[in-house]
Amino acid sequence: NKRGANITSVDSDDILQLPSPTKPDSDKKEYTTIQLANGLKVLLISDVANLVSLEEYDSDATTDDEESQTESSEVSSEAEEYELGVDTPVVRSNKGKSADEKLAACSLTVGVGSFSDPQDIQGLAHFLEHMLFMGSEKYPKENEFDAYIKRKGGSDNASTECEYTTYYFECQEKYLLTGMDMFAHFFISPLLKKEAMTREREAIESEFQMALPSDSYRREQLICSLAKDNNPAKKFTWGNLSTLRDSVHDDRLHEAVKEFWKMHYSAHRMTLAVQARLPTETLKNWVVQCFSKIPNNRLPAPGFPILIEPFDTKLFNKFYRAEAVQEMYVLEVNWALPPVIKLYKSKPLSYLSWLIGHEGTGSLTAYLRKNLWASGLTSGHSDDGLSYNSIYTLFSITAVLSDKGRENIPSVLKAIFSYVKMIQREGPNERIFREVQAIDQMQFRFSEEESAIDNVETLSENMQFYPPEDYITGSELSYEYKPDEIKLFLDMMTPSNANIILNAHNSDGSVVYDKVEPWFKTRYNYEDIADDLREELNTIIPYPDFHLPKPNEFIATDFTLLPERSSVMKYPEKCLSTGMIDVYCKPDMKFRLPIGYVGLNIITPMPEGTARNSALLLLYIRMLQFTLVEETYPANMALLEDSISPCERGFNISVYGFTHKLHLLLQRIAKGIQNFNQNVTEELFETYKKMTQRGLTNMNLKAGSLARDVRMSLLLKKYWTSAAKYQAISNFNLEDVKNFAEKLFKGVHIQCLVQGNFDEDQAKTICTNFVEALDCTPLEEKDWPKILVYQLPVGEKCCRVNSFNYEDKNCITSNYFQYGPASIKEYCLVEMLLMLMEEPLFDKLRTQEQLGYDVSCTVRDTFGILGFSISVNSQIDKHTVSHVENRITEFLHNFVTTLHDMPQEEYNEALQSLIKIKQCSDIHLKEEVKRNWGEINSCEYAFDRLEREVQHISNITKDEVIHFLLNCALEAGKKFRKLSVQVVGHNAEPGTFNKRDAESKLNYEFLTPSDENKIEHYFINDFTSFQKDLMLYPP
Repeated sequence: NKRGANITSVDSDDILQLPSPTKPDSDKKEYTTIQLANGLKVLLISDVANLVSLEEYDSDATTDDEESQTESSEVSSEAEEYELGVDTPVVRSNKGKSADEKLAACSLTVGVGSFSDPQDIQGLAHFLEHMLFMGSEKYPKENEFDAYIKRKGGSDNASTECEYTTYYFECQEKYLLTGMDMFAHFFISPLLKKEAMTREREAIESEFQMALPSDSYRREQLICSLAKDNNPAKKFTWGNLSTLRDSVHDDRLHEAVKEFWKMHYSAHRMTLAVQARLPTETLKNWVVQCFSKIPNNRLPAPGFPILIEPFDTKLFNKFYRAEAVQEMYVLEVNWALPPVIKLYKSKPLSYLSWLIGHEGTGSLTAYLRKNLWASGLTSGHSDDGLSYNSIYTLFSITAVLSDKGRENIPSVLKAIFSYVKMIQREGPNERIFREVQAIDQMQFRFSEEESAIDNVETLSENMQFYPPEDYITGSELSYEYKPDEIKLFLDMMTPSNANIILNAHNSDGSVVYDKVEPWFKTRYNYEDIADDLREELNTIIPYPDFHLPKPNEFIATDFTLLPERSSVMKYPEKCLSTGMIDVYCKPDMKFRLPIGYVGLNIITPMPEGTARNSALLLLYIRMLQFTLVEETYPANMALLEDSISPCERGFNISVYGFTHKLHLLLQRIAKGIQNFNQNVTEELFETYKKMTQRGLTNMNLKAGSLARDVRMSLLLKKYWTSAAKYQAISNFNLEDVKNFAEKLFKGVHIQCLVQGNFDEDQAKTICTNFVEALDCTPLEEKDWPKILVYQLPVGEKCCRVNSFNYEDKNCITSNYFQYGPASIKEYCLVEMLLMLMEEPLFDKLRTQEQLGYDVSCTVRDTFGILGFSISVNSQIDKHTVSHVENRITEFLHNFVTTLHDMPQEEYNEALQSLIKIKQCSDIHLKEEVKRNWGEINSCEYAFDRLEREVQHISNITKDEVIHFLLNCALEAGKKFRKLSVQVVGHNAEPGTFNKRDAESKLNYEFLTPSDENKIEHYFINDFTSFQKDLMLYPP
C-alpha cells in the first residue's frame, strides 16, 4: 500500500498572506506567514542560503510503503570523566561539518493544555498527547510515524504545557513530505483506540514515577495545591494511574479522550512552523497538501472558570516548611502576580528579574554571599506554564542556603525585603532598562543559528501568543520603557502578599510535618509568619550595602569581523607549541559573527592520583568560583560566558562570547586564581566543604547517577566514587586547600583551543598571557595522567545495588557490552547496530511490554574502549530488575532474526541515513567547538573524524553487523563481555530515607540473591575483589 502524499499546486485564493516576522541581521533564512482556509496559521522558513534541488525529492518523497519497525537514531556517544557522577558533553558527535547537510523540521502547537483537563480526569491533555502517536485512519499502525521518522535518520517528540501542547519532528528533506502527511493525520483522523489506552496509561504512570523524586516538581505541585478550588492552577497536570484508571471507568476515559480532541484540536487553534532547505513555494504547496484537511470546529477557546487571583487565599500567604528529597536548603519567596504575557513589549518582570538577580557589587546576592548565608540566588519566573500563563505569573526569589543561612533564615528574609525596598525607593531606572535592552538587542542582532527542530518548536509556540511580525522578537526583545508598569508590579511585592517556602532536607528528623501533598506525597507544615518578623519586614529600610548596579564595562562595542581569507582553515591547527602550552587555532570564516571561544585544558596528575586530590580539586573549584563571582558576573550579563570544571586529566577553563572584551574575562579568572589563597577564609572553607559533600550525596540519590558511578567504579583503575570523595573531604582543613592551590600549577601542560573571530596572533597572545600570569612549571608528556580501563572477563557479571533514595521506586537496569580498543570502522559499526536496534527496542520493551518509560541504547566510549549499553528505567512495584534484564536478553536474541530477515534495501537506506547524520553541518560555532574540544580533551586530535567515519560507514555490511551482535552481545560469542548494572528502587513510605545518616547513604548496599538461577560468582559484591584478577587495556 503506497500511502504517501502527492505534490499538487495550490490555489492562492485559499491562502491568507500575513505579515512576515522581524528577524536578526545574522539570520539569512526567509520567513513567510500564511493562514490556510481552515484557519491554521503557518510560518514557512526557507533556508535560502542552502537550497537543495527539488528533483531528488520528487522521485521518492511522495510515497513510502515500508512497514519495518527498524529505526535510525542519532546515537549518543559518551565521554566519561571524574566529576560528581555527571557524564561530560558528547566528545564524538555523530553530526558534523563534513558536508552541508541539515535536517528539515516541523512543529505544530495546539492552543490547549492541562489547564483544560476535566476536573474528574486530570492529566487528560497529557494522555491525549501520548495517544495521538498510536495511529491514524490513514496510518493505522501504532508508532508508525515514530518508526518512519527514526528509520529515516530523524527524531520526534511532544510536550504538554498548561495552555498549549506541541508536537514536532525532524528528518531529511527527502522524507519531509511523507513525514508531514503522517504527522498531519494525528490531527485529521487519529484512531484513539480503546485497546491502546491501557499501555499508554502505564507509560504516563512511569513518566510520573520518574518525576516523583524531583524536588523542583514537588515544589511546583505544592504551590499548585494552594490555589483556589476548581481553579486551573490547582490541577494535577501529569496524570497517573490514579487519575486515568482508578478513578475513571475505561469507557468514560475513552469518550473523554475523543471529546477532548474533538473540542480542542481544531485548526483555528493550531499554529505550524516548517523549516527546510527548500523554496518557500514548495513548502507552501506541501503544507496545504498535508494540513488543509485538519477540521475547524469554529468553537471559541473555552474560558477558565476562575481567572482572578487564583492564589488569593489564606493558605498562600504563610511560611511553609517542605521536606526535600535531596540534601539541600532552598528558601523561596513567591508572589502570585497578574499575567504579563500581553505586556511582552515592555517586559516589566524581566527588568525586575534582572535587577533582583544581579550578582555584582551592591547586590542582594553579594550580600548573602559575603555573610556566607547562600551560594547563589535566582529571581523571576520560569517559562513553564505553572509559573507563566494567561491567568497569573508566579514571581520567585530563590536562595540556595548554606548551613549558616539555614540557621539565619530571618536575617536572609530581611535582606531580601530590604533589597526589594531599595528598588522600590529608587523607582524604575531608565538607564538600567536601556542597558538590559541594549544587551538583548546585541544578543538578537548577532544570534547564532539554532537547529531547525529547536527553531520551529520555539516559533510554533510563540505563534500562539504574538502577532506575526513579533513571532521571533516577541520573547526576545523589550521595545518600550514603561515605568508605570514596573512600579505596578514592584508595589505588589510586599511581605503581606508573599508566600515563603523552605525546602529542606530533614536528616535528623527534627522537623515534624503534619501534612502531605496528595500527588507527590511531599510532607510539609505551615505557620503564620511570626508577628515580630512580619513587622520588621513591613517596616524594613534599605541596607547601606545595597545600591543599583553600575554601568557594565564588559558590554561590547566593537563588532569588527576578521578579514575574509582566500584559504580557509578546515580544522584547528597548532599555532604554538612549547614545553608548557599547545595552542590550536581555527579562525572562523563560516559563521561570520563577532564571537569567539577560548578553552584551556590544564593537564595535571594531581587530582587523578588519589581520592583525596580528586576531592580537593572539586572543593578548590567551588571555592574559586565563589571568589570570582563579583568580578565575572558583569561579564556574564554582557553575554560573556565562563566555565571552570574538572575533567579526566585535570580541569578545564573556558570563555565564550563577543570577542571585543572576551580576553578581559580570562584575565579576571587568572587574577582570581593568583589571589585565591588571599581571598579564602576559614568560614568560606567550612561553608563550601559542607556544600560540596551535600552535592556528592545528592548525585547518588538519582538512580541514573548511581548506576554510572557503579559502572565507572568497576571499569576504571582509578575512579573515585562519591563515597570516597565524601570521606576525603571530611578530613580536610583550609590549609589543605591552600597547599593544593599552591601546587596545582606546578607541573602542568596546558592545551588551548581558540576558535571564532580570533586570528592566530591573537590566539597566541591570549593564551600565553594567561599562562604567564599563573607562574606555571611544565609537565613532561610521559608524566601525563594515564586513564586505564579494565577488560571485563568473558561471560557476564552483575552488580546490583540498592538505591540510596528509600522513597524512590525507580530502578535502572543497564546492560553494558564491552568490545575493547576499536578502529573508526568498528566504532561506526556499533553506531550502525544501535541505529537499527533503537526503534524495535523501544517498541518491544516500552510500547508492548511497558517495562518502563525510558528505554534506550547508547554507544559507550570509555577512554578509548568501545562498548554499548541497553538501559531501562523501570519501577520496583511493576517489574523486578531481574525480569527487565531477562527481557533485554530475550530481545537481543530475537533481534538477530530481525536483522537476518531485514531486506537489503532497508538496510542500505539506514546506512545512508547514518551517513547523512554524520554529514549534517554545524548549526553554530559552539557545535563545532564542542567537537574539536572533545578531540583535544581526549588527546586524540582526530579533527577530521567525521569525514573518516563517513568513508568507513559506506563499507559496513549487514553481515558484519550481525556478526558483531552475535560475537559481542550474545552468550555464545567469543567476545561476549557483559556487565549488568542494576539499581533497585524501594516501596518505602515518605520519610524513610531521612532516617539514614549522610555517610551511610554513600555506602553501597550490594544485593546478591541466592534464589535466582544464575551462574556461580555472577553477582559482584565488592569492587576491589572483582578487579584484582582483571587485565588492563593499554593506555
